[in-house]
Amino acid sequence: MDGSSCSSKRDSRNYNVDFLFIVEAAVEKRIHFPDGIDVYFDNVGGKMLEAVLNNYANYGARIALCGMISEYNKVWTERGGVRNLLNMVGKEVMTKGFMVGSYYNHFEEFIKKMEDHLKEGKIKSKHKIYKSVDSFLESLACLFSSSNVGKVILQVTP
Repeated sequence: MDGSSCSSKRDSRNYNVDFLFIVEAAVEKRIHFPDGIDVYFDNVGGKMLEAVLNNYANYGARIALCGMISEYNKVWTERGGVRNLLNMVGKEVMTKGFMVGSYYNHFEEFIKKMEDHLKEGKIKSKHKIYKSVDSFLESLACLFSSSNVGKVILQVTP
């Protein structure tokens, strides 16, 4: 992928990957997780977390909270709260927030395992490359617009 635009894109299945489209389509059709979710890693928050709690979190599900990018650029008084936390009680969902820095003591072990997973094809990376420093502002904007899928890379040398 080149860095031509951060507008809506299509993935390998030809789905529109615009953030709100995914949330609405997933809620309406249950197309992404027909059997529900047992473990969910959330770094988006907002409507995505609400959709998971309303429609997909199975009884006893576990949710790891590592960020809420949908709320980062808002003043704290304008941040939306998750309106359906009561669903966590009825389904006995467990959540735990964490900061990556708390786990630096596991970094070497992680690198070794991740290298093996990448070599074996168990993990595949999606990324978008912006070429040249002139693309800096566009690449930065994509990080906070929910329009990118995967990593955003700014390539400054050929």
